[in-house]
Amino acid sequence: MAMTNARALCLSVAIVFSVLSLAAGEGSKEADKIAALPGQPKDAVLQQYSGYVNLGDKYGKSLFYYFVEATADPATKPLVLWLNGGPGCSSFGIGALQEIGPFRVDTDGKTLCKHKYTWNSVVNILYLESPVGVGFSYAADTEVYKAMGDNMTASDSLQFLLKWLDRFPEYKNRDFFIVGESYAGHYVPELATAIQVAKITRPAEVPINLKGIALGNAILEFAAEQAALYEYLWQHAFISDSGHNMIAQNCKNIDDNSPLCSGAKDTAYGQIGNVDVYNVYAATCHDKKAKATGSNCMDLADPCAQYYVEAYLNQPEVQKVIRANTGLKYNWTRCRSTTYNLYKFGVSPSTSMLPYVKALANSGIRVWVFSGDLDAMVPVTATKKSMQKLGLPVTADWRPWSTDGREVGGYVIEYKGVTFVTVRGSGHMVPIDQPDRVLVLFKSFLEGKELPKAAPMVD
Repeated sequence: MAMTNARALCLSVAIVFSVLSLAAGEGSKEADKIAALPGQPKDAVLQQYSGYVNLGDKYGKSLFYYFVEATADPATKPLVLWLNGGPGCSSFGIGALQEIGPFRVDTDGKTLCKHKYTWNSVVNILYLESPVGVGFSYAADTEVYKAMGDNMTASDSLQFLLKWLDRFPEYKNRDFFIVGESYAGHYVPELATAIQVAKITRPAEVPINLKGIALGNAILEFAAEQAALYEYLWQHAFISDSGHNMIAQNCKNIDDNSPLCSGAKDTAYGQIGNVDVYNVYAATCHDKKAKATGSNCMDLADPCAQYYVEAYLNQPEVQKVIRANTGLKYNWTRCRSTTYNLYKFGVSPSTSMLPYVKALANSGIRVWVFSGDLDAMVPVTATKKSMQKLGLPVTADWRPWSTDGREVGGYVIEYKGVTFVTVRGSGHMVPIDQPDRVLVLFKSFLEGKELPKAAPMVD
């Protein structure tokens, strides 16, 4: 069907803005280099880059990335791709600026502070704003947003990687890992599978040496995880016995979307009050804006941090330095949930990622799955059951692990090809709640080594 005149005009204007924003540095590593981010500490020394990779397809998709080299010996360190979930949430704003990147944003929304537990202390790390339309990524033809889904996202991410490696050729065939959280439980295994298939079908064109994947609080079996959410909330005394019984009486199975079942769940959910189901014991944010004075830039999780990040990334000076395409005149938002949600994304609640996970493990790809134990949205109990469903033999049974040999950091069980780790005292976003513990976990994953043992219980 031909485009209307209005839509054609909008598309033409969008393409012009795209060309104007990218013409100065498309395809150039040097042009993407960031001398310093606005508000960056003066003593921070690091090599960082950002910009767009245009996929060159009929929709005019341009994917935004942020890349930070390792602080020491980057030429010898692996390359890691980090993906946030949603679907529709920003890997730059959340992953880099709230979780594992070199900086965190102070309460003023303008100043950056060093992050003690940054992952680029051990690896070169690439943050991708995916799928298109998330964060600063965009398509000239916005009609494509209506057609987004897992398959398109995996294909686009693979094309991005291949084009990005042409821009940074020193990372071709470097040891490569993919790490993500939440809905990246779909993104990561699907992208890893796409890479494996491409290496078989066109090996000369795919210089990617995939070694492993790690999934944090991952959506693997959505329907089962949603059912476990209410069970978790009941077991932790956030909903009443009557609310729990109402769900049991009105919901036939985990896939039941009937009005009776949905109503029972809504009634029970309404009992929990102002509690963050992504970390049921965390403080909640009551002042959703940056503060003009004062500072709280420390490693402890700030429940309002996402609003400081939003203020920072919507500064014209910041967007200019990172070469964001401001021609489309949009505000950066943390998650574009109105465009991307699970059902619009074309994912059935019964879709399972376990076949992908098992196939990757059986192919020799290192697979780690980790889970914060205070997350009700994707409860550790549901993920634990998913790991059992893989049907893999246990090679090292359940035990506590530790960062210092004394305090328990969580628990770990090793299956043939898959390691499952819990992180004690953490919610859905483990690097925010327990940055020191997850860095130890990440290092063990990279090296393929078992987690440090915890001291035995003493009387």
